[in-house]
Amino acid sequence: SFQGQSFVIPCAKYLVTKTIERCTIFEMAWLRFLFCLLFVKKCTSQGWWLSPENAPTCKPGTCGENDETCECSLTIEHRLTMMTTNPPLLVLPTNGRLRFYNTSSIMPDEKMSEVITCDGYGSRLVIAINGKFPGPEIVAYENHKMIIHVRNLMHTDSTTIHWHGMHQKGTPGSDGVAFISQSPILPGRTFTYKFTAQPHGTSFYHAHIGDQRSMGLYGGLIIYPKYKFYSQPQVGFTVIIQDWNHDDEPEALYQRMLNGVYNQDEKTYIEPTKSIDGANFSRFHMHSGLINGKGRFYSYNNALNHNGAPLEMFEVEHGRSYRFRVISAATLYPFRVYVQGHHELNIRATDGFEIVRGTGSESRDLIVESFIIHPGERYDFTFLANQDPDIYLLVAESIEDLRTKNPPEYHAAEALIRYKGNAKTTKDRDNNGQGHCTYNKPCMIFNCPYLYYPTSTNLKCLKFDQANSNEYSSKFKEVVTADETLFFNFAFPGEPGNTPGSVNGHQFISPTYPILTNEAALTTPCKASECGQDKICSCTYNVELTSDRVYQFVLTNLGTGRGWSHPVHLHGHYFYVVKMGFGTYDESTGKFLLSSTDIECLGNKSYCNEAQWANSSWTDNNIPGLQLDYPPEKDTIIVPTGGYVIIRFKADNPGAWFFHCHIDLHNTNGMGMVFLESKDKYKGLSNTGATNEYGILRKIILITILMVVVPLY
Repeated sequence: SFQGQSFVIPCAKYLVTKTIERCTIFEMAWLRFLFCLLFVKKCTSQGWWLSPENAPTCKPGTCGENDETCECSLTIEHRLTMMTTNPPLLVLPTNGRLRFYNTSSIMPDEKMSEVITCDGYGSRLVIAINGKFPGPEIVAYENHKMIIHVRNLMHTDSTTIHWHGMHQKGTPGSDGVAFISQSPILPGRTFTYKFTAQPHGTSFYHAHIGDQRSMGLYGGLIIYPKYKFYSQPQVGFTVIIQDWNHDDEPEALYQRMLNGVYNQDEKTYIEPTKSIDGANFSRFHMHSGLINGKGRFYSYNNALNHNGAPLEMFEVEHGRSYRFRVISAATLYPFRVYVQGHHELNIRATDGFEIVRGTGSESRDLIVESFIIHPGERYDFTFLANQDPDIYLLVAESIEDLRTKNPPEYHAAEALIRYKGNAKTTKDRDNNGQGHCTYNKPCMIFNCPYLYYPTSTNLKCLKFDQANSNEYSSKFKEVVTADETLFFNFAFPGEPGNTPGSVNGHQFISPTYPILTNEAALTTPCKASECGQDKICSCTYNVELTSDRVYQFVLTNLGTGRGWSHPVHLHGHYFYVVKMGFGTYDESTGKFLLSSTDIECLGNKSYCNEAQWANSSWTDNNIPGLQLDYPPEKDTIIVPTGGYVIIRFKADNPGAWFFHCHIDLHNTNGMGMVFLESKDKYKGLSNTGATNEYGILRKIILITILMVVVPLY
């Protein structure tokens, strides 16, 4: 009845053609494999793999510059610190090395490399990726097609991975935010992320559910630029900083932030610390700092003594310049980064984007003594190895004001910079601190969350908005004129006993299903009757953005809920920082006095859930002090207590994008929201990119049947 084969062959060819048109990169790899398996008989991998289990583990060198696709696998599981594997034995730190607990013999290097040490104190649970803490660094090249298979081998915990810094243009389903872009990866399950490596620069990947980042679920993601104009070195050292706590896992950390932290041995309450200006830090007791998963614990009784745990080491040659890519994976604390004995750091990039100071003929290198990095930020710097060949400390020192601590404490992450030919393996911090900073030659510190240090310190702050973009492809002219201005207050407003983390008074509640694909199933919408100027509500706060409009966001930290500075991160975009506004400070002591008077908070309770410019003449494009000539690009910016930041970006990336404080505990407490950008456009994109093993399997079966049936006709 089909007149022989005349109908079947065109039908089969049509089905195959349509199937191929809908294939993703991963599925096309399967199609090529099946074809060569069935008909060619001689097959090669050609850079793709049968399953996540067969894919190579992610590590530097996995992906080449000329490869079209960068594909590898990450396996997530729990491990214990200070323990060997096969057989499992406890180890102890000693003079920068490790030894087994029952012997004084020093372990060989190959055995030491198997141990997750952290700061060498006790043995606690962490999350390892491919057996490492932090996870392996992924190195790719701009515009690579990234395919990352993530296997969750934790027994009871779900997880997701966010590719912090990747804009996910066209692939919002791979953004990796639990219940925003995807459902969590359940224990024993695999999830495949697919996206384009854009933009270039220093990024990282990390967990985006609860506070798992605090347990080590993170790793570096370095994207080398395709454009070769940069004169400074691109290859260099990656430095990932974390604040470390000995006692608590993510859920306990969150509960202690709500209920308080106590010294269980002495039965005393541990007061939260403050920064030099008097701004608060939340209840998270930092015991030490880590660089690339290594650190050392300084004694409570003597802040000059440490336990001798091994540190990360970077080797340099005298007379050469080196690039350091610094990433803050910290849970809460900002760090001041400097290099012992080297007092000129050249800041090259922030959040992946090149920066300098000044524009045009006034452009010059951004040279500072040190810089402050906040959770979620990345800073690249270069320095010249021009000092006496020796070992020097790379220090990331917490900006907590610990002068009143009794007994004194010292909180810092440290690593070793060793000149080649120097065989020493230990180095202690310089007790003189910043003694090289003088009244006549003060030290410049970049990216302060306040305006001043006490005058006696001989330290000067350089605000972030005093930098300029040095990106060859900067599109800053797109945002010279803003179409719309929106105010967002990141704070802890409310009455005593009800002061949740919030944005404009909305404590964010995650939806039950991913809002990107199941917005209609949202059961926690924000209701006008419950939210407002003088109200605190709990809901899934979201705001719609219109395609291709230029938005000006005024990020504030005002009202009764101010007092904590917040590093705010925008997913799916970078933005231009066009102005930072600070409050009033005592220039002598550096202490915060009053909030900025540029913005008027509306309402009777001063929550600042709604705000406007205090001067009615300040319109979208008529604000004094805007930096619109090569403003610096960023995706994470600190909003100082009592102040504000103005950012601009073009809504050119359809999707559901999370916007939140990057302090884990603040984010978990509700300091976040979602932008539904170009809703009419992103529905067709929501399922591209990310896939799970079962969706792929169904298509593989169909492709296999077609590949077998078609030749028969």
